[in-house]
Amino acid sequence: MRLILIISLSFLSFLIFGQELKEITVLHWNDFHARNQPYKISKKDKASGKRVFYYVGGVSVMLGYLNKFRTSSSLVLNGGDDFQGTPISNFTRGKSQIELLNLCDIDAFVLGNHEFDYSQYSLDSALQLANFPVLSANVFMVSKNSLIANPYIIKEVNGVKFGIIGITLPELFETSLPVNVNDLIMLNTDSVIQAGITGLKNQNADVIVLLSHAGIETDKKFAEKFYKDVDIIVGGHSHITLFKPLRVNGVAIVHAGSYGRWLGKLDLMVDIENDTIISSFETLIETVMDSTIYDKTATQLVDKMIEKYQPELNTVIGRLESDWKASYSEESNLGQFESDAFRQKTGAEISFLNGGGLRKRLLKGDILIGDIWEINPFGNEVLTFTVSGRTLKRMIKNNIKLRLGKKSRVRGRKFCLLPD
Repeated sequence: MRLILIISLSFLSFLIFGQELKEITVLHWNDFHARNQPYKISKKDKASGKRVFYYVGGVSVMLGYLNKFRTSSSLVLNGGDDFQGTPISNFTRGKSQIELLNLCDIDAFVLGNHEFDYSQYSLDSALQLANFPVLSANVFMVSKNSLIANPYIIKEVNGVKFGIIGITLPELFETSLPVNVNDLIMLNTDSVIQAGITGLKNQNADVIVLLSHAGIETDKKFAEKFYKDVDIIVGGHSHITLFKPLRVNGVAIVHAGSYGRWLGKLDLMVDIENDTIISSFETLIETVMDSTIYDKTATQLVDKMIEKYQPELNTVIGRLESDWKASYSEESNLGQFESDAFRQKTGAEISFLNGGGLRKRLLKGDILIGDIWEINPFGNEVLTFTVSGRTLKRMIKNNIKLRLGKKSRVRGRKFCLLPD
């Protein structure tokens, strides 16, 4: 009889506990950079040792994977920097990206720094077209006397109230042309996060998510400071591919690489009675081109957008005998090629190139005008100046010192300058 009683109590306890647990899936991606069409990549096949080529990404493929994994228990988040990277984004000053994001049924989108590349006013105009919540708790627009976007929202999914706070890169002014952000004020991130937490708790949020386009190092600091209240950080800006969550003080930090190659899928088990995440498991899904998955409506919209530009962008201007590789921090053959080209064109003796400005690697084969545009999307100007040998030596020495002596800081600054 005693054994039966224990079993009955255990079964009752399981039922009560089970009723309070909710399963939620967070689908997320970041730093898409207007890679609206699928693009070719390669990797070594483990079995044969040979390189295999295949296509990933693009709006239609990403949307296909979103639709495949989305359920009524899904929360869909975008970590920012959908603008800048391909010609159509420049031609439309970002409006193409808003129009394409409208297809994705996003629950929240945080503004990245590259959303400001066409000026704060162009961004404000483009956002009028958005059919999804846009967040940024720390960017204040003086002429409007208000934040440029909502600081936070509540989204209820499967009975769980998610409070989502948006944070734009705190170093926005350091990564943007002054004329593009001269109507803005950056607010203190700690203050706005704390204000968001307070506001969301007042609305009885069960789970608090920081949707952060601030970079992995800053996300770690956020987790160290706000771990008592923030449960998850969905990040962007650093272009880091985290195949499992980075956990800091119990806060799960997730990043899904860049350029639409990966869709993040964070599976949660939430105890809403105690406002606690019982478990979290991350999977990065590679968005491999699949004719059974891609969304035809998105394909048609992208094709229509770029139709009139395609003849010029597809013009062949050269051929590669080996891959062009780019690197933010290491020597690369693409960096060497462009530096030599600039030096020869200007007649300079020495050429410096910001490695982070090279935004695309290129596989061997034909070189198109569109490829060059995507490699160098920012419209930067080549400048010449004269320095003494002594000053040149100090410049080089200073950069070496920064690189070797403060690697983490240099890496953080590198991410701020161009990888987002």
